[in-house]
Amino acid sequence: MCDSEQLVLLIRTAREDASVREPLLRLLALDDAARVRAIENWVKEGVARGQSIELLSAIAWLSDDKVAREARELLGAS
Repeated sequence: MCDSEQLVLLIRTAREDASVREPLLRLLALDDAARVRAIENWVKEGVARGQSIELLSAIAWLSDDKVAREARELLGAS
């Protein structure tokens, strides 16, 4: 599965599961610079803990301002 497909799956899962949606909404509520720093830390820590590369790749997409804005809209956040 390519990275963008993982992002679609992440957003789809977040729409259906509050345990995924709430952390993503908190991340997406940050200003752009803080969001990018948080994502960088999340990915670094995830790699260190051996988390799924696919999941981390999907999360990394959210460092792009346009992608983050679209994700917020899809998740119903303002």
